[in-house]
Amino acid sequence: MPTKTTEGHAQRDEWDRPLGNLDGLARVRLDRTHLEAAVAEVRFTTNADLSEQHAISIWQGLGEDSFPVFVKHVQNVVNLTLGPQGASQVTEEQRGWLLADADRTTWITLLPSALVVQTSAYDRYSTSLGGPLRTVLSIFTRVTGASAIQRLGLRFINKLVDSDATSPQFWSSHIRADFAGPTAGKLGSLIRGQHQQVQLELDATAAALIQSGVFSELDAPDRFGFLIDLDVFREQSFTYEEEHCSNLVRQLNRTALALFAHVLSDEYLAELGPVRLDGEEAG
Repeated sequence: MPTKTTEGHAQRDEWDRPLGNLDGLARVRLDRTHLEAAVAEVRFTTNADLSEQHAISIWQGLGEDSFPVFVKHVQNVVNLTLGPQGASQVTEEQRGWLLADADRTTWITLLPSALVVQTSAYDRYSTSLGGPLRTVLSIFTRVTGASAIQRLGLRFINKLVDSDATSPQFWSSHIRADFAGPTAGKLGSLIRGQHQQVQLELDATAAALIQSGVFSELDAPDRFGFLIDLDVFREQSFTYEEEHCSNLVRQLNRTALALFAHVLSDEYLAELGPVRLDGEEAG
C-alpha cells in the first residue's frame, strides 16, 4: 500500500497481483513518507436497515472500549447513475453514526448505504485498514442484513516532504516525467504550485484516480512538498462473501502501491528507506 508499508504474501496468488498489468512492488516499508489518511469504503446497492439499535450492536461487536466515541452523523451521499442520456447524480442526506478510537485517529462511519473505515495512524495494510474493514463489514452485514455491494474503494493521501525541496523544480527530478509536468519544463522556475488529475481504467470494472502536484508547506513556505492522492476502486455489483470481498480489497491495495511507485522515480523511491518485509506474515 502506499506510503508506509506493504506486505503482499509469502506465496503470491492472483489477488496479490496489481490490476492493469502494473508492475508489483516488493513488500517494503517506506519510512520517509507521510500518509495523511487511508480510507476504505464499501457502498451497497440499496439502503440497509440501519436503526440505532443496529448501530449499537455493531459498536458492541467491535468493542466499546476499542471505540469509545459513538456519535450521530449526517452526511450527504452523491449517487451517480449512468444511462442512455448520459450521467446524472442525486445527492441524498443520510443519517448514521461515527465511531472512533480514544485518540481519534481511526474512524468508522456507518451509513444506510455505505461503510467507511479511515485512519491517520497507518502502519501496515493488514492491521491498519484491511483487518478492521473485514471485521466491521462482517458485523455490519450480519446485523443489518445488507448483502449486495455496489462499490469497493481504497484511498490513500500521501504527502512527500524533503528538506532539500526549496523550489518546486526539486520534484522534477524525483517524479517520473509523466507526473512532473510543467515543473520539468521551461516554466519550471516560475511555478509555485501545480495540480494534475489522471483517471485510469484498470479493467472492465476497476479504475483509479490519481491527483498529484506540488504545494507550499504551511509551516515552511520556502519549502515545497509533493502530494499523491490515490483513489482505486471497483464498481461491480456482487453478493457479499467475506473471503472474496477481502481478496478484492487486498488486490486494490496492491494496485494502489504499484501506482504510488509509478509516480516516483526509481532513484527517489530507493531513497525513501525501503525495508523488505518478505519474512512477515501476509497482510
